Amino acid sequence: MAAWSPTIRGCCRMRSGGAPSLRSIRNCGRTPACCGIPRIGLAARTRIACSRIDAGTAARRRSPAQGPSQPGWWNREHAGDPFGRLSREADMTASSSTMRSRIHDFFYTEEPPYSLALVRIALPLVMLTMVLPRWQFARELYSTDGATAPLAIGYGYYHFLPEFSGSVAAALCTLLLFGMFALCVGWWSRLSAALCCVIYTYLSLLDAVSTMTKYSVIVTHLLLLLALSPCGAVWSVDAWLAPRHPDGGPSPPRFAAWPRRLMQLLIGFIYFGAAITKINTPEFLSGDQLHFWMLTHINFRHPIGEWLSLYPILIRIAGYVVIVWEMTFIFLVWNRLYRPWVLAAGVLFHLMTVLTLGLMIFPLTCYTCYLSFLEPEDIAQMRTMWRRLSARWPLWEALAARWTGWSASPRDWSAWQRPARAGFVALGALVTAGGVALEYHLDLYGERRPEGRYQLKPIDAELAARLLAPPQEIREVDKFFAVDTGTMLAGDLLANRRKVFRHGEKLIAQCTLIPPHEDMWVECKIRDPDNRLVDRLGNIVLREQFRANFQYPITSALAPGTYTLVFESAGREVIRKRIQIVGDGKNVVSAN
Repeated sequence: MAAWSPTIRGCCRMRSGGAPSLRSIRNCGRTPACCGIPRIGLAARTRIACSRIDAGTAARRRSPAQGPSQPGWWNREHAGDPFGRLSREADMTASSSTMRSRIHDFFYTEEPPYSLALVRIALPLVMLTMVLPRWQFARELYSTDGATAPLAIGYGYYHFLPEFSGSVAAALCTLLLFGMFALCVGWWSRLSAALCCVIYTYLSLLDAVSTMTKYSVIVTHLLLLLALSPCGAVWSVDAWLAPRHPDGGPSPPRFAAWPRRLMQLLIGFIYFGAAITKINTPEFLSGDQLHFWMLTHINFRHPIGEWLSLYPILIRIAGYVVIVWEMTFIFLVWNRLYRPWVLAAGVLFHLMTVLTLGLMIFPLTCYTCYLSFLEPEDIAQMRTMWRRLSARWPLWEALAARWTGWSASPRDWSAWQRPARAGFVALGALVTAGGVALEYHLDLYGERRPEGRYQLKPIDAELAARLLAPPQEIREVDKFFAVDTGTMLAGDLLANRRKVFRHGEKLIAQCTLIPPHEDMWVECKIRDPDNRLVDRLGNIVLREQFRANFQYPITSALAPGTYTLVFESAGREVIRKRIQIVGDGKNVVSAN
């Protein structure tokens, strides 16, 4: 391909004024009759251009000392490409082709669906913690017998979804539980995933108060992707019932990786969006949002949240680290070198949300998404490690060997496919009917009691009056949270907490307030051991501020002893703090 054929030269030279460029070849591809050659495609044109460049490069390497006038020298002017247009277009086309091939390989490389099977198994177990506690309240949450809270009402669509009776709601919840069981064991996996996706989405949209949460949105997306994927090709009842090839067939089966990639992109974009939200939330950047969250048990009880709230600087640093990790997750997780560290940071992050914020289901949902990052090679290594560990227990090794031999048996179970489908429908109908009958028998709301339905009991008259009274003004004492003392600030946070001070140090008293509050004038009075006023400080606290700092130098004018910091707002005392002044080191030694 170092020289062009005369037929191609005859047409393309007339258009380009020289040897044919990639653009002139493309034009010839549109009109093949002018050159007398068949139409060529984009890939063929790219190969022609690249082969031309390779030929010139090879010639230049063979004769490095030859001048421009010698035939071995790659001369753009002799080649009819004085501006390097052919080289540039070929490089751009080759680069775009490489990028397209990488994207194609990223989504469509065939691999065993081990990760999808793990997500299929784990996701219903996580959903069980959401669906099972709400099953007995299905009549109240999702039917016309109770009080539904549809999400569409907030957008002006009052009849967006149909609402059914209590028995139908109980049937839907029971059918959802059956679909979760079938999805976990891989019995009609794609149909089970689609069934769970439709029912769970419907129930979530009917109850925007409690059922629809952040993790329920992630779960519905995962269920949709599982319904479109071959998640039941391995480790499932569907795999056992699949017809066996006479020669054994491919083991394991291989499919395109795009469902797993979409799950990975889903969790990556969720983290990236969460980071953008945190950046635009000043309360999170200051650490106050996490600080007050850790002090509550609004989710589940947590063991170290209250203790960690004593160190606001650590909370603020952790918040910034989380933002950096969430923003870089989607960029670093694809690298095999960084992936274990990025995922390990994610595991640690969600574990800390359990220990400090009391979150339970959301971390489990994210851990389920992490299973999609396991490559087939990782699964193979884990199976090898498991075999080594199980070899230490002979009984377990014998059971595992028997299970492996039975599952790898050449016996063809495909004849059971039709009975299995019929059994799926029959068992689903039977379980659903049983669930409706059980809900009817439990009679949670006492509709069939001999004495009649449960009646609402009147509340105390004093409590009713207090509830119906107009809103009262927030007390001044309720606007203050705590007072801490120290000697050093990091930004606007107290870096160290101390109650004992020496002469020559600077006392910093930090007053933390509870939002919301109006613009306030807060006064700090220093009283000696005899309760006499020593000094007073004042500070303006704006409505958007969470804390106010009062700085006071500890001089020798303050005799050693116990002093009291009294904080007042609107002329009323709200909080006190005791400190100890011991004097400098010389005075202490002489006193001894």
